[in-house]
Amino acid sequence: MRLLTRLVLSHTAPVLVMLVALGVVLGSLAQITSSLQNLLSDETEELRREAALHHAAWAMGLAMRRGQEACSRGAPWDEVAPILRTRIAALKAEIGDPALLPSDPMLPSIDGHLQLAQGALDGGTCGHLTDPDVQHERVRLDEQLTDAWVMRIGELQARVRVKEEDARGASASALSNGLAISIAACVVAALLAHRIARTVTEPLAAIATQAQRLGKGQFDAAAEVRGPAEVRDLALEIETMRRRLAEIETLKQGFLASVSHELRTPLTKIREAISLLEDGVGGGALSERQTRILHIARVACEREIRMVTTLLDLSRLSAGSPIRLQDGSSIDDLIRSAVRDEEAEARERGVTIEVETPGDVPPCSLDVALVERAVANLVRNAASVSKPGQRVLVRRELVEDTRGGRPGRRVMISVTDQGPGVPGEIRQSLFEEFKTQPVANSPKRVGIGLGLALSRKIARAHGGDLELDDHAARAAGAGQDALAAGATFRLWLPLSTERSSEQAPAALHPAPAVP
Repeated sequence: MRLLTRLVLSHTAPVLVMLVALGVVLGSLAQITSSLQNLLSDETEELRREAALHHAAWAMGLAMRRGQEACSRGAPWDEVAPILRTRIAALKAEIGDPALLPSDPMLPSIDGHLQLAQGALDGGTCGHLTDPDVQHERVRLDEQLTDAWVMRIGELQARVRVKEEDARGASASALSNGLAISIAACVVAALLAHRIARTVTEPLAAIATQAQRLGKGQFDAAAEVRGPAEVRDLALEIETMRRRLAEIETLKQGFLASVSHELRTPLTKIREAISLLEDGVGGGALSERQTRILHIARVACEREIRMVTTLLDLSRLSAGSPIRLQDGSSIDDLIRSAVRDEEAEARERGVTIEVETPGDVPPCSLDVALVERAVANLVRNAASVSKPGQRVLVRRELVEDTRGGRPGRRVMISVTDQGPGVPGEIRQSLFEEFKTQPVANSPKRVGIGLGLALSRKIARAHGGDLELDDHAARAAGAGQDALAAGATFRLWLPLSTERSSEQAPAALHPAPAVP
């Protein structure tokens, strides 16, 4: 599903839910409107008719009372009778069809008034109206009519209250349902937004991680990325670039290996020729100037051989070639040999190298040549950033390490200098291949950026690691003085590896760091 479709669905679903909420509210409003219309059309009309009927009946009783008073004053019957006839006609017209009012409580009193008035008309004299029994019956009927009217008003009010409660219930229902559906719409919108955000952000994060790994030179295949089509297309482009970079890296390593191999043979022959000349074989004794020139040539040749050897080792480790473990190797002898190789050049710089190996370390299982080269690289770097009169401390310790999920005893080789420290701008790329930068306030020349990279690969190929600890002043050991501000590199090595020499591939990519 494409990203546009996902976004349309995420926006459409809450809108549909809100439309449902609006429909519920409108339905409740329609119900309230219907209740009000019924109240106006039915109850109000019935109340008006009841009021008109009561008024006509009351007017009938009032006409009889006034006729009685007129007869008592001696008025002739002919003046009283027309009024009674008019009121009787009006009351009958108001009653209409009695079948339409089968349960009206005022009908018995109204019928009584009609019978009394009709009886007076049938008598044809005022005597009927002035009869005490008739007067008493009229009063009784008036009271009955009043009671019936009050009762009728109460019934109508009760029915109005029922309609009002219905309207209130519908209103409350509309509010509660609308609120509930609105909350549900918000929840649905939040869930959809979270869901769609995850379908986009998670694969983008995976792609970003893959891009970072590519930037660090790690070309191992990434997991399959799922998500919108646009994101999958981007992941496919990143994967294509990864494969191409991996191919280029393979070609680069192959080229470096080939060139290094082709250079090593003639450089070795040149070194042998220089040694023969220095020994005076074939050329006789050398003058002091000739000896100095050969020394310069020998130093330059050794530097080139060391660079070529580094390239070959780095290519071999990057290609995953197995390291050659030797059981029973002495780590202290290895350190002394590495320091001995670098002492001459350090002495020329006026730098002193000190070695501390407190306690005893059991024999280790190591690739002696590679580990010696890793230690030599660290010592050479420390000496190159040191000024005349400064010293480099190489210290070996046996420590119990329970961190990183890999408990056990490890050998820690720390190389500490008194130089200016590691500049902050190169710390992130310190162990990357071919990344180099001059160190301010130090005599170090810009190299090719392979020494630290090779040393870390060697350490990780053995199941250890190489790390930088550039705290300014730290104790060199118990009872020892702290070195001046500088940098400390720690090389961690296990006492033994879990892999055999035939099945111990070098780590092509960085292993988890040993704290």
